[in-house]
Amino acid sequence: MNTILYATDYSEKSVAALHYAYGLSKKLNAQLVAIHVFDMQINWASAVSLTYSRREVKAFAKDKEKLQAYCARHLGNDPDKLNISIKIVEDETIWEGILEKADETETDLIVVGTKGDSPLRKFFLGSTAAALIEKAYCPVLAIPLGTKYNELQLIVYASDFEGSDIFTIEDLVRLAEPFDAEIRLVHITDKDKKTAEDQLHWFKNMLRHKVVYKKTRFDLRYGEDIFAALQNYVNEIEPDMIVMLEREGHGLIKDLRHRDLVKRMKSEGHFPLLSFNKKNIGREQRRGQEFGEQKI
Repeated sequence: MNTILYATDYSEKSVAALHYAYGLSKKLNAQLVAIHVFDMQINWASAVSLTYSRREVKAFAKDKEKLQAYCARHLGNDPDKLNISIKIVEDETIWEGILEKADETETDLIVVGTKGDSPLRKFFLGSTAAALIEKAYCPVLAIPLGTKYNELQLIVYASDFEGSDIFTIEDLVRLAEPFDAEIRLVHITDKDKKTAEDQLHWFKNMLRHKVVYKKTRFDLRYGEDIFAALQNYVNEIEPDMIVMLEREGHGLIKDLRHRDLVKRMKSEGHFPLLSFNKKNIGREQRRGQEFGEQKI
């Protein structure tokens, strides 16, 4: 991982994300880019005027000073001394401004803060984080308010045991290895035990051809209410991070779109959520047909 992009609106909900982004950048020896997106709300006439140009220059300078002061206040040192690159972006749509800078800096991970209740709730109810997860070519890490940064020891990946999961896990291992963190691959199913175990056996065989990471464990959980079972599992083991794959409306994710299931995740609010998007997994080197997207 070479570049981590942290986006902030200067609010309290962004503080935990700043600490998390900085901690990850130090551990992973990655460049941290801190950005703020603002909108001057212009019209065509003002855009071509000298007055507007001067206002724009002043706005960029003011926000740069503000972002530098924000980082210094919460990290205890000047961003330059911490090797943090400060960037200001003008865009009427926050997520588009973030993605523009992410593309420019070839970002490997975007880190954002979320308001108190749950990153999953914001994720599925159309927030900026949701737009980022849908559009970004890199994974997005949502850090809830009040989260304390600790080096990763236990990561939970909610898997559908599909071929696309293998590519996600391959990327996830690159994050886990520097921490020597354990990865729990949990599959929640309402199928009978024999069918679920056959599916697990198939997935293990596929995974071992692509990924070698000794600190990997497989768990099966059963229940008619898939998301409630996942919630119980996460609360039971208390991981440092939850990882999910946006599946464009099928598999486990389709259940998350039901409002009642989203509300159940309120208790998950203290867990960081790392989201990959299926359409971007493995990018150009991905060859999904290799694994056949088989499901039993």
